[in-house]
Amino acid sequence: MSVKGLDDTIQWYDEHAEQYAKAGSVYFDLNHIQTFTKLLSKGAKVLDAGCGPGRDADLLQEQGFKVTGLDLSAGLLKVARRIFPGIDFVQGNFLDLPFVNSSFDGVWSNTSLLHLETVGDVQKALSEMHRVLRPGGVLHVVVKAQTGDTKTAVVSDKLSGHERFFQYFTAPELTGLLEQSQFRLISAKEYNELETMPHGRPEVRLIWCLARKAGTSV
Repeated sequence: MSVKGLDDTIQWYDEHAEQYAKAGSVYFDLNHIQTFTKLLSKGAKVLDAGCGPGRDADLLQEQGFKVTGLDLSAGLLKVARRIFPGIDFVQGNFLDLPFVNSSFDGVWSNTSLLHLETVGDVQKALSEMHRVLRPGGVLHVVVKAQTGDTKTAVVSDKLSGHERFFQYFTAPELTGLLEQSQFRLISAKEYNELETMPHGRPEVRLIWCLARKAGTSV
């Protein structure tokens, strides 16, 4: 199939969910999870926003969190529910999260915002994540770094073996979007995937931000 944007990318995930789940099972950074864990209390409620086939949701639950996974892809959620039946998975859109205000102590958004097509959509998604976080709640965000003039692209990589739509970010852009969404930045780092994963992809540069919703600490 030919991929042009978000809808086509989600359709590809739906049709190749099993393949993607298997290929992506080893692509996680335990340091990210451990750092996130230290900022939250045991038993905290966490939303895995863009949970895919559930790998990170399971790792977060192992840390003692009460995890809800959310994704737009019905195919990926079908896989997640089969592999991790003890976790609640919900189909939903970042632009209109199906949760009431202040539902979660933490939001985990790991390489998921990067499939949104515009900066405006990213801003809306961050505002929604801010809304569903309790005061003092923590947001983890990882996106792909913009390394040239290209802001968006449809590219294939060895993880999927197929074209997917991506939006890229600079560190100042992402931290600015977080601040505009009323988050207080905790840390920001740009790095190559190989720096944190021995099996990482050398062509992939990422930006990792941690931020907190203004208010009393969790």
